[in-house]
Amino acid sequence: MKQPPAKNRVPPTDPATGVNVDQQTETDQLDNLLELQRRILESIASGLESVTILNQLCQLIEAIVPHSLASVMLLNPESGLLRVASSPSFPPQALPYFDGIKPGETMGSCGNAALSGKPVFIDNVPGDVRWDGLREAADMFQIGSCWSFPILSVQLEVRGTFAITSLEGRTPDAFQTRLLETASWLAGITLRNEERKERLLQWSTAVENSSEGMMITDARGNILDVNSAFCVITGYTAQETRGCNPRILRSGRHDESFYQAMWNELKQTGHWQGEIWNRRKDGEVYPEWLSISQIADDAGEIQNYVAVFTDISSIKESERQLFHLAHHDPLTRLPNRLLLNARLEHLIDQARRNIHSIALMFLDLDRFKNINDSLGHALGDQLLIEVAQRLNGRIRQQDTLARLGGDEFVVILDQPGGTSEIANLAQVLIDALDQPFSLGGKEAFITTSIGISLYPDDAIEREALLRNADIAMYRAKEEGRHRYAFYTPSMTRHVQERHTLESQLRRALEREEFELFYQPQVEANSGCIVGSEALLRWRHPQRGLISPEQFIPILEETGLIEDVGRWVLEHACIQTVTWQQTGLPGIRMAVNLSRGQISSTCLGQQLPQILQHTRMDPTRLELEITEHNFMQRPDTAIDVLHGLRELGVMLAIDGFGTGYSSLAKLKQLPVNCLKINRSLVRDISVDSEDEAICRAVVALGHSLNIKVIAEGVENESQAGFLRTIGCDELQGFLFSRPLSAKDFTQLLQAMKAEKTD
Repeated sequence: MKQPPAKNRVPPTDPATGVNVDQQTETDQLDNLLELQRRILESIASGLESVTILNQLCQLIEAIVPHSLASVMLLNPESGLLRVASSPSFPPQALPYFDGIKPGETMGSCGNAALSGKPVFIDNVPGDVRWDGLREAADMFQIGSCWSFPILSVQLEVRGTFAITSLEGRTPDAFQTRLLETASWLAGITLRNEERKERLLQWSTAVENSSEGMMITDARGNILDVNSAFCVITGYTAQETRGCNPRILRSGRHDESFYQAMWNELKQTGHWQGEIWNRRKDGEVYPEWLSISQIADDAGEIQNYVAVFTDISSIKESERQLFHLAHHDPLTRLPNRLLLNARLEHLIDQARRNIHSIALMFLDLDRFKNINDSLGHALGDQLLIEVAQRLNGRIRQQDTLARLGGDEFVVILDQPGGTSEIANLAQVLIDALDQPFSLGGKEAFITTSIGISLYPDDAIEREALLRNADIAMYRAKEEGRHRYAFYTPSMTRHVQERHTLESQLRRALEREEFELFYQPQVEANSGCIVGSEALLRWRHPQRGLISPEQFIPILEETGLIEDVGRWVLEHACIQTVTWQQTGLPGIRMAVNLSRGQISSTCLGQQLPQILQHTRMDPTRLELEITEHNFMQRPDTAIDVLHGLRELGVMLAIDGFGTGYSSLAKLKQLPVNCLKINRSLVRDISVDSEDEAICRAVVALGHSLNIKVIAEGVENESQAGFLRTIGCDELQGFLFSRPLSAKDFTQLLQAMKAEKTD
């Protein structure tokens, strides 16, 4: 390796004095050190790249120390290896031997300095074992000496080394040692400055690419700079904002007290954050989450304010949507129970302060479940949507229509006027649903029952007001549906009694409180008993016999009817078989099926078991389904009845003539009997229309080879007319009231005795 030429060299010896001019005075040495520092620090301040500065540092050192090669190696923190960062005068072919060495005791001056963190001065490389790991390179390039000084971080961690290499064996003097120390210090400053620049660049990139708007102002609040997100969010360019006051963003939504409180907190804590409404350049007002911080100098004087903000318009919109979803019914988009409760509480507070009234209407669609089951849930949902639209179109803008769920709706009327106005609106809502609904190409009809409670007359609390309207709605249903009812205190007593009955009904079956009564069915012309209808009675331990009208609806609503229905079937069959086994005349036993039994799949499984268990002749069992229940789900009913008919039992349509059965559907039914409804029989002597209907039913039944029986026959005039038109069998008080099993047995015994005589 050739000795590099000395730079800025002074003539080595003055011939006149013999003084070596390389031996500078202390003043000259100090000047060199100061000049070295000045030039390197100036390069750092000018923003030159670290590689350029390190190369400059090496070249300046080589100029000060003749016949030397300066180099900088940096320690890679991840690999732990020393990499050559600067060696401007080293021959290129030498670099591969030194680049990537691992600090160690035999890895030369730099390897030892990096390992120990202390200066390592080797003046005789060929004879020093500390170069054994690099012996090939040392011999090849004739390295005589190498002085290395560690480059340390502020935390005194080794960052690398600064080294002076020579072909001669040399020991550094005091100045050269100080020069090495200064060079390593300047190299450290260069590296730290480069790191700061990288961090600043990272921060600058992060700020510029941040989705959050950022703004810095001077102490007076004038804008110095903004980032790109600020421009995107506000619509202002950076040039438009510089020198302006942030007041250009004010929306006008906050009064001065808001801003005064903000500045007070800033002064007290140095920080403020919160939600604020600002205005974009185009005038749009938007919400943002803003954070403002003070920046003070070492003396504590405020120099700048930094504001960071996020446009939370989308968050606000999401919150609005979530609020809407949480407070509105997803199907009808009406307020749900949660929002209804909040509005009702608010209106009650207003009414209490301003002394005015509120009306609450509780609407329940009549027999909606039947429509939902027959048309399917999709069309059922569509029906609810159209119901909501019709109702909403009939109330005032200040009123509220809400859906509680299922087929229940509530209307809040604020300052509704008198009871006549409330009643008129209730009727308007009822009438609004009377027109048919077109669903999937089919017409559907629905009615509603409405209960009404008033504030403050009926209740002064939200829950009580809702409860009383609900109670009144059930009274409207009990009175026939398709009507409204105002709440009265007596309704609460009725509901309480009903709840008491319900709880007692749930234990009545296991306590054996039910019993069957039997009403005879007679052959119209002969008067002979040919059948009986099993009628359920409840013998309450304290109240005695309870009317079926009181407890049958409760059984149906609670679902208890299925268990009780099975009990009725089983005991009716047992009684029929008992009469046969005792030699009494064999008669037919009619048993009513409830709506729940018809729609349940259990009946098809239970009936064969009951017939087998009781040894009942299936031809002696006649199952009755009301025309109304049949028309609720005709297709399902047809399938169920065909399955029952295959078991050999007889089938009857009860209450025929009131449910608007289609002849097409009737022809599909495997029925053996039509029962004329008692409401038609009652008025046949005074109502020509009822008379005509009875004639038509008998004619229809006979044309289809179906037996016809009339129920509710109470006098001979009715019986005579029915015989005249050819009715096959009669049933009613004219012949007998419903009898206990014991009394009916005596009736059969008497009939048997008459035949014997």
